[in-house]
Formats: sequence, structure tokens, C-alpha cells
Amino acid sequence: MLSRRPGDITLSEVIRALDGPLALVPCVSQTAYMRCEECIDEQTCGVRLAMKEVRDATAHILDSTTLAGLNARVRAFR
Repeated sequence: MLSRRPGDITLSEVIRALDGPLALVPCVSQTAYMRCEECIDEQTCGVRLAMKEVRDATAHILDSTTLAGLNARVRAFR
């Protein structure tokens, strides 16, 4: 049972509650940041910069998708 209406619950909230941070690497996580041991300079790390873009794009999509919206998409394909 949900504690709020499906239109008020985003996919990012569900994923964070069940799986933890959205970031694929801890050095770009907004909720569980951890510096990578082998990193010499976070500011110029190409992998970190790319993974931050991935995190931001993923968060944008998941933050703007509600359970109700997801359900509507599924019904549209039936």
C-alpha cells in the first residue's frame, strides 16, 4: 500500500528507497558521496565528469516520472 498518491511519488524516490543512490559511481553521488581511492584530481577526472552527466540526466528523467505517469504510459501501449 502506498502512503501517498501515485501522482505524488517519483521513480527516483522509489529507486533511492529500494536500491540507494542513482549515481553509478560514488564520487558523483549526491546522497552517498565517497571519493574514489585511485583518483588524483576529481576536478579534472574525465570518468567523473562523464558519470556526473549520466547521473544528472538519469535523475532528471526519474525525478519527472511519477508512478501514475508510468502507469499511464503502460496503459497507452495496450
